[in-house]
Amino acid sequence: MANYQLAISNIAWHKEDDEAVYTAMQQAGFTGLEIAPTRIFPEMPYENLTSALLFGGYLKNQWGFSVPSMQSIWYGQTGNIFNLADAEHLLDYTAEAFQFAHSLNCPSLVFGCPKNRMRALGDSDAAAEAFFMQAGNLAARYGVRLAIEANPPMYTNYLNGTAEAFSLVKRLDNPGLAVNLDLSTMLAQGEKLQNFVDDLKYVSHVHISEPGLAPIQKRPEHKELALLLGAVGYRGFVSVEMARTDLDTVKRTLDYVAEVFQ
Repeated sequence: MANYQLAISNIAWHKEDDEAVYTAMQQAGFTGLEIAPTRIFPEMPYENLTSALLFGGYLKNQWGFSVPSMQSIWYGQTGNIFNLADAEHLLDYTAEAFQFAHSLNCPSLVFGCPKNRMRALGDSDAAAEAFFMQAGNLAARYGVRLAIEANPPMYTNYLNGTAEAFSLVKRLDNPGLAVNLDLSTMLAQGEKLQNFVDDLKYVSHVHISEPGLAPIQKRPEHKELALLLGAVGYRGFVSVEMARTDLDTVKRTLDYVAEVFQ
């Protein structure tokens, strides 16, 4: 089985535990730190391009980490992609996110944003697809990809199934768009990994996660996913995503995921 590049999102622990987690990451063979931008820069994160460069340099030089992905990219934004005026503002904001990611050499940005993609009665899929097409064009300009993530119906009513996310990305056929494969979504909806073998080439990033972002449980799906990704030659990162928890839980999770994927 292939040895995968492993990452963990920094939403999983308290800021004061950063260095303890970074040390544990090194010990477990993790080389990627997925970031929520506001976790690093709480106010107007995308205006901190110079600081982002310095932060990326610190991670690389001090710890040997890259930033393979950004998530929570619209934290605090209230617009909706089905509303034309909102969509224009959100595109501008997303362009700032792409520039920020580019400055960090971060290749993939997760598009979850469930509240910002709630579809009202009468809203057309065409409006959302026009938004994604423009966003994909912008992403390609910055050399990054917007990774669309399916979210279960408890969070939103658009792009709920993993198959829907793949279908959208294949239909738009835009080099700036990809799929963020989210295991929590698949588990919550009883989706089967083997049903998506032919689509894995559209994946730019993978989340090992539980429904509700609970702490990671040991599951046979993890080994199955490792084998499937190896079979298709996946070269991206496999990243742990869970809600903030204690340091011991983070360390145990790092060791478990390293055991499964390395």
